[in-house]
Amino acid sequence: MRNKPLNITPFPVLILFLFLAAFMISKAQIPINSLPNNAYKAGEKLVYLLYYGPIDGGLATATLEKTPYNGGEVYHARIEAKTIGLAEVLYHIKDVYESYFDPVTGLPYKAIRNIQEGRYRDYDEIYFYRENNTLKSLKKGTISVPEYLHDIVSVLYYFRRSDLSGLKNGDVIKIQTFFGGDLFPVILRYQGKETIKTDLGKIPCLRFAPVTEVGRMFKTEDDMTIWFSDDAMRLPVRVKMNLIVGSVKCDLIEYHNLPAPLPKAK
Repeated sequence: MRNKPLNITPFPVLILFLFLAAFMISKAQIPINSLPNNAYKAGEKLVYLLYYGPIDGGLATATLEKTPYNGGEVYHARIEAKTIGLAEVLYHIKDVYESYFDPVTGLPYKAIRNIQEGRYRDYDEIYFYRENNTLKSLKKGTISVPEYLHDIVSVLYYFRRSDLSGLKNGDVIKIQTFFGGDLFPVILRYQGKETIKTDLGKIPCLRFAPVTEVGRMFKTEDDMTIWFSDDAMRLPVRVKMNLIVGSVKCDLIEYHNLPAPLPKAK
């Protein structure tokens, strides 16, 4: 089991980090969503651009639909990240993560990981069994896991419906998820509210800082910042990483079919 600050791998995770680590948040680790769903709806689409200085390096797209599953209806979330431009020539990455989760509790029934990075390929399917707190992975077999465990995608939508009203500046937040064949706890610190300037306008946000591991890529534990819109939707708006080799950003550049207008500051 991993139980340490984030040790981010190179370029592929820089594209995916917005979805694969940033959203593992839950105040007091509430077992099920405590708020009505005013955060998202079927048909939502979010598009993100990753760039290093003036160079565009990758695109990430998150879509959400409703679909039949085991005699009921669930949300199907799909996140695809791929390289573009020069980065596509050098790396050729196309990674897809999917989750099928309960529309009421937000807990996942099934998750898919499909990785294509250069010549490297990796595929896994994970099935969650809540009645006995186990999961079954094509790669890892059957594993006993904590109650209310999330996959790396469902936790994004879980967070967007969680109650953060009591958070104070400096509060530390944790949640456990299953990622890359392991239980994966992530630690984040709340840093208050901030309005940031983007290509979509000035957006009021909640600011968080994941604890990063000093060494190969980061100089300090505070070299990453994540901004979520300060409204009921809590859209991820920006991720910024201060790496040893420079600063990398991932920004929301396009959105469709939101349940409410994106908040803008004057």
